[in-house]
Amino acid sequence: MSWDEAKFNRFLEATLRMARGELPGYGYPHVVVPYAPEDEMTCIAALRLLPARLSHAGFSHLLISVAQMVARATARYARRELPEAYDYRLLQSDLADPRSGVVVKTAEVCAAEIRARGSEDTVVLLCRLGALYPFGHVSALLDALYRRGIRHTLAVAYPGTANGTQLRFLGLLDPTGGYHGHVVT
Repeated sequence: MSWDEAKFNRFLEATLRMARGELPGYGYPHVVVPYAPEDEMTCIAALRLLPARLSHAGFSHLLISVAQMVARATARYARRELPEAYDYRLLQSDLADPRSGVVVKTAEVCAAEIRARGSEDTVVLLCRLGALYPFGHVSALLDALYRRGIRHTLAVAYPGTANGTQLRFLGLLDPTGGYHGHVVT
């Protein structure tokens, strides 16, 4: 798979429709566009052009690098000494815990960022989601944000593949099948 400009334009159009309330999103105001992980830099460049296009359409925007949010959420782990193999296993289990791991901590940091910098009608562009790998899935992050009251239109650049609505995050099949928003294929 290589960069698909037409699909990215459909992503922008779907994001605008979602922000206007014209696209149902299956109960969640999320628009997801999968792209080949090797196209990460091309995707970032394309995402950097979206704010101007969103502004032109009358929407405010907020571009959030999930990698930066993961770094903030896990900063305390970077200072932890890990002298034994057991310590590494414990850290891995802590990071992957669905109730308190990386995804939950990252959702808390993202939600705080969105509340601090975005208004109610802000379209939030989420990129650099590969930082969640291998401890969590994008669907879990989107669900955690929704459970924290984030109802903004989320435009999500997803490093993976889609087969219909079945998504693979960096090659891993999402076991939850939890993408409630609109997937652009």
